[in-house]
Amino acid sequence: MRPYNPDKLIFGLGHHVCLPASNQYAHDLVVSREAAKKYGLKHVYDVGTGNGHILMLEKGHVRPGYVYVGADSHSTIYGVLGAFGTPLSAEVAELLLTGRMWFKVPPTIRVTMESKTRKGVCARDVAQHLLGTIEADGALWKALDFSGSYMYSLSVYQRMIFSLLSVEMGAVTGFVEPDDVTRDFLKNRVRGDYEVIYNDKDCTFEKEYFVDVGEIEPLIAIPPRPAETRKVADIAKQNIKVDQAFIGGCTGSSLEDFQMAAEILKNRKLHPETRLIIVPGTMEIQSQLLKEGLYEFFINIGAVVSPPYCGPCQMCCYGNIGDNEIMIGTHPRNQPGRAGKNSGVYLASPYTVAAAATCGKIVDPREFL
Repeated sequence: MRPYNPDKLIFGLGHHVCLPASNQYAHDLVVSREAAKKYGLKHVYDVGTGNGHILMLEKGHVRPGYVYVGADSHSTIYGVLGAFGTPLSAEVAELLLTGRMWFKVPPTIRVTMESKTRKGVCARDVAQHLLGTIEADGALWKALDFSGSYMYSLSVYQRMIFSLLSVEMGAVTGFVEPDDVTRDFLKNRVRGDYEVIYNDKDCTFEKEYFVDVGEIEPLIAIPPRPAETRKVADIAKQNIKVDQAFIGGCTGSSLEDFQMAAEILKNRKLHPETRLIIVPGTMEIQSQLLKEGLYEFFINIGAVVSPPYCGPCQMCCYGNIGDNEIMIGTHPRNQPGRAGKNSGVYLASPYTVAAAATCGKIVDPREFL
């Protein structure tokens, strides 16, 4: 049997893998490449190309008004461009063969974010606030609709943090109505026409949240779940030693994320007992780092700079932490087994992660700005 339409299938072989950590991983990639060749798949992104979710957006595979599914739970990210993006599991096999799938239309929860953030607070902190407010199952089997002046002040790369983390609140997708920022991002990327879908003027939502982002301060997710949100200032009082800091992953690997980190680290040194791992999301982002001089900057301060992929968000390549070690990162998940067998993983903004890298412990990043 053959896939129903090879042109509509995208293989992201470099999503989790940079350099295979075992012969088994390496063989899995060989089998995947052979399958892609056998079945005529036209869009294969091999190791070193980057995070598959971001590649889907950058390479123009996602268009407003269309439906996208992925064999990865964070496929909710595609809603950032006004599409319906959602994860599938075993059903993917049926979809590959038939091109059809049944969906139950979910109720929608609207999240309206207004105002401007304070110094040292960014999109990841706002998203972390929502995780703490809505919690892990507060949007279970619902669609999240993100709106408001704050959302539309962000770039697509910062908006995608909200769409991607929607699944951590139980949602099936995270939708953002397209605007001029969306259209500029799509320009010279998207193949073919598309139709933008907007909410009806008289539509109603199952529930609405209103957020004044100006009241939010730096936040952090403590082990063992992303929704376990705390104020960084409170956690800093516990004097938690950090062995490894990681800036990357699908929620923290854009040029803007690395610029925020550099703002903290400029004219400072890494703590001698803390490792800093830098992982750009894609080759396009890696090129931006080179152009901005940030690639050289991070190397010069002693960071480990990796080719594009997910980074130590999963135990597939390097960056795993040892027993009893603590890591803080910008990635989306901190459950045990993600970056090591223990549960010592904290999640925060690039500001907070960079501050930890220079201090060797979790601290409030506002002290450095």
